[in-house]
Amino acid sequence: MERATDLLQLRAHLPVGAYPVVENWLRRNPVKVRIARTRATKLGDYRVATRTLPHRISVNEELNKYGFLVVLIHEFAHYVTFQKYKRHEPHGLEWKSEFKRMMRPFMTREVFPADLLHVLEHHLEDAPSSSCTDHHLMRILRRYDRDPKPFLEELRESTIFRFNQKLFVKGPELRTRYRCRCLNDRRIYLIDRMAEVQVEQPMQTRRAS
Repeated sequence: MERATDLLQLRAHLPVGAYPVVENWLRRNPVKVRIARTRATKLGDYRVATRTLPHRISVNEELNKYGFLVVLIHEFAHYVTFQKYKRHEPHGLEWKSEFKRMMRPFMTREVFPADLLHVLEHHLEDAPSSSCTDHHLMRILRRYDRDPKPFLEELRESTIFRFNQKLFVKGPELRTRYRCRCLNDRRIYLIDRMAEVQVEQPMQTRRAS
């Protein structure tokens, strides 16, 4: 059964102060971590072991080192929760408790900058099913991207943008999503306000509410 994680590759995606703890986890647990290509629908995932495959975690490669670490711990908490409880709600009380416990060693200035520590404290009070749904956390994490893309919420209405290899025109806001018309198939899509997009015309932005 294949179990090895490329630790050198993984180390390059993590804050320096976080690596010793992560390395210790991986040496003590039969989990393989894979660095995945960008996926529009998720930042990472966890898969239970089978007869021929180990427990597997994947994390998207484009994430900055702080976002990568948060997603990695999020998915590792799924593994630990499965080991302890087997049957449980995917993001229920058991998982929330394990996620909070596993984040504790990293909640220092040696790992995260002060602004991220502050927002992570609030994030851990009632962690959502995905970091993407914590909009404040996503905004702070983006400060540390090398080449940050605008969020859909920052574009003015009628701006043309590219998302998931299609062109759209931004429409009105509907709660946490925007009603956008696709120029490829003329259909209407509801796209999350925090979707990272590529502007296809001169940049028009507004301040996020």
